[in-house]
Amino acid sequence: MRYKFIVVTFFVFFMQIPEGFAQVGMMVGTNYSNVRHDGILGKTQGQIGLHLGINVEVVPLKNIPNLSLKTDLLLTQKGYTLRIDGARYRANIEYGSFAPMLKYAIMEDFSIHSGLEFNRFTESNVGEDITFRKNEKAFFFGLGLFNSKIISFYTRASFGLTPVLDYYDIDPIEGIQGRISDLYTTTIMLGIQFNIHHEKIRF
Repeated sequence: MRYKFIVVTFFVFFMQIPEGFAQVGMMVGTNYSNVRHDGILGKTQGQIGLHLGINVEVVPLKNIPNLSLKTDLLLTQKGYTLRIDGARYRANIEYGSFAPMLKYAIMEDFSIHSGLEFNRFTESNVGEDITFRKNEKAFFFGLGLFNSKIISFYTRASFGLTPVLDYYDIDPIEGIQGRISDLYTTTIMLGIQFNIHHEKIRF
């Protein structure tokens, strides 16, 4: 419910900017992701995944045309690879992502952006004995190229702020010692955006 409130509030805010301009885009690209943890998993390796989605970008102030508010709605794959006794095990974690951000165009074809991901867990290839948290938050920053063109490019690095895994600490003698929250994602995204309205349009 909290995430639904954030999404609705953000888009209502967009619609209250009558003098603003909007741009709509479609995104597709690849992810390289891994996890940070306290060492209980041993050494993990990164893995490749995909992301795709749509976004809306608004320039709210006519006198600051280089500054915009942008929101991505994405389906994204994160995860990690674990080696045990020479065998490789992939853990895929899939999310629906709502990512509001601030974007600033340093020049016509180069921009920077930063914001927060609000990720909702959808599925994983890992068995039921591992419980992934339903929600994840991550901070990100990135770069964009050729933003004024019909086809543009972007890259982004995100760092999980909340753990994605819940599990029990089990002592072989005393049994369950407590519940542990661990694993923080780190993801690098690289992709292409197709600007449906590459000319900014008025609300």
